[in-house]
Amino acid sequence: MKIVTRVLFALFILMGVLLAVSNREPVQLGLWPLPQVVVTPLYLVIVAVLLLGILAGLGMGWWAGRHHRRRAREHGREAARLDRENARLRETIASHSPPPAATSPAAREQRSIDRQRALVAPELLPPTARSSST
Repeated sequence: MKIVTRVLFALFILMGVLLAVSNREPVQLGLWPLPQVVVTPLYLVIVAVLLLGILAGLGMGWWAGRHHRRRAREHGREAARLDRENARLRETIASHSPPPAATSPAAREQRSIDRQRALVAPELLPPTARSSST
């Protein structure tokens, strides 16, 4: 990508030099509300008009994107508020939840057997376990 950027930059510089060399004739530039006339090379007038066009286009693009920037700021504030609320709720849940009970190896083995039985033959599960697994 750097090579493409450098090649394009070199092409624009070359075009600018060719424009300046081939358009050195002086022109009279008179702007309507101003009483004086400025004599300047033609390439300076061309470059000035191009720069004004670029600045006008950038300004119009910035103006057109103001709605999107405002909406992005609002969404960012909402996301930050939800993150704060989520952290607060996690702290509340952590402070109110009882400590985990130590499970005996027999209870863990029984749950493991129940899970395997549910995978092999779900109809053999007790009705309470069947409704919670589906």
